[in-house]
Amino acid sequence: MPEKASQERTVITGPDGAPLLDYLDRSSGDVRVAAGLRPLGPGAARAAVERLAGWRVITAEEFARELVGLGGEARRRAHEMRRSLEADPPPAAWLDLAPETGGLRITPLDRSPEEVFQAIDAAFPPGHPDHSAGPDAPAEKFRSLLMLLGGAALGPVMELSALVIDDERPEGDRVAAGLILNDRSDDVPWIGDVFRRPEPRYAGLGGLLLRRMLAGASAAGLPEIGLAVTAENPAKLLYDRLGFRDLGVFTTVLLPGGAD
Repeated sequence: MPEKASQERTVITGPDGAPLLDYLDRSSGDVRVAAGLRPLGPGAARAAVERLAGWRVITAEEFARELVGLGGEARRRAHEMRRSLEADPPPAAWLDLAPETGGLRITPLDRSPEEVFQAIDAAFPPGHPDHSAGPDAPAEKFRSLLMLLGGAALGPVMELSALVIDDERPEGDRVAAGLILNDRSDDVPWIGDVFRRPEPRYAGLGGLLLRRMLAGASAAGLPEIGLAVTAENPAKLLYDRLGFRDLGVFTTVLLPGGAD
């Protein structure tokens, strides 16, 4: 287990007190997560496997390969990205963007988790890089959404979050798209999810919500916005166009020795 903390990063040391690893502890409930895991000295990979057994760790690709070589299981590969709102302010006019298709309107994130989940589930069908398969996948995805909306995953949901509602859909299933922005205590405000249903009627809504949020965040004086996007997800091209900087690919690795 960790031996000492330095500011917000937890440091694991060797028998001689020399630092071997450090990371941000983003554990929630019974899910142990070490984000931004960094090797600091010789034997770092072995120390991670022994001292963080059963944890999910997020680390740069090269160190992830070492952990996999020691029995870790590679999960998601994702680009971490940042959008500076100070060095490159977004156009203020983005704040007034609205859907052009009739029946679509923007609202706060005020629908039930169940209704939001229906749209998220539809947004990532089989074949999408972020689709989750298996008999337990729907329940796990809904649990993850509850943690995201409740602030347990990435921090409290911010008021800049928004939904697009389609008044032509059946009552109780009207969420067409959404953006969830979380207030991370140990990082910049973070896009927890951005999604839209795949029908052509909803094309472009993800980009619209992103532009509105960036303009609103800039107007509120926020300096920067962050996100992670799965490496194979073509949405990265949209983030590139919107001015997000790619900080590199990071891999989530499940370390051996704990329950999945």
